[in-house]
Amino acid sequence: MPRPDGAANGAPACRLCGSGDVADWIEKRGYRTYRCRTCGNAFLPDAAVPDDLESLYTESYFGGGETTGYPSYVADGPLIERSLVRRLRWLAGMAPPGRLLDVGAAYGFGLRAARTLGIDAMGVEIAPDAAAAARRHAGVEVVAGDFLSVDLPGSFAIVTMFDVLEHMRDPRACVARARELLAPGGVFAVETGDLASPWARLLGSRWYFLDPPQHLCYFTAAGLMRLFAEEGLVAAAPVRRFGRWVSAANVAFKLAHNAPRPFAGMFERLAAARPPGAVYVNFGDAMTAVARRPP
Repeated sequence: MPRPDGAANGAPACRLCGSGDVADWIEKRGYRTYRCRTCGNAFLPDAAVPDDLESLYTESYFGGGETTGYPSYVADGPLIERSLVRRLRWLAGMAPPGRLLDVGAAYGFGLRAARTLGIDAMGVEIAPDAAAAARRHAGVEVVAGDFLSVDLPGSFAIVTMFDVLEHMRDPRACVARARELLAPGGVFAVETGDLASPWARLLGSRWYFLDPPQHLCYFTAAGLMRLFAEEGLVAAAPVRRFGRWVSAANVAFKLAHNAPRPFAGMFERLAAARPPGAVYVNFGDAMTAVARRPP
């Protein structure tokens, strides 16, 4: 097994841009993350990434059986759809006519949101069980496999990665593949955490989005747009910071695993009780960046 801090051979090169000009950033759960002085993004080094990382995305990950992931992803489906409809309506307004590809479709709630808006959509999901569930929930084609290697038919007007790019071993290759799959004028949308946001800086290692080893990369808005530009995409709109509807159970789950003791124990008991209800949250630490393939 790799060392959690990934520092067996000294400071690693940046996962995003390849620069060697990196510095220690934050340590959490024994995993040391690094910040790149060149691109401004942060990353977990290769030596710290479990070989079986992709196999961690099981029913347990989506059902509260891990210290990361979600406490009740399926039960939260209507809330997820409600949040994504707003994003997809915004994207559809700037995209040419055509199909949508949702990368990391999970259980298909983003695809259901697309269908609600009358958008022709399909998905790709690396976890076979989740891909099968997405087909059932959304009623559309969902390909099971690695986004970088699976065959995907035709081109797309919209490619989305909602809370996905940070999980990828090679984000640059993912951006390049998204560009290849876009029709001329098509748009690529990434929603992920913003490590430069005031909320992220305030929380430090307790920031819920700092989630190693599942989250391998952490972006700034400037760093993400730089990555898009280097892969031949151009900004399509200013970065947006949408809020989202979150179940009370999910809030308690996140607090149980990120709050200081003794509060964590209290939230852990609350999460186990699966409290009803939901809240709308927007701390400004989640960003949606959109870039376009030039015509």
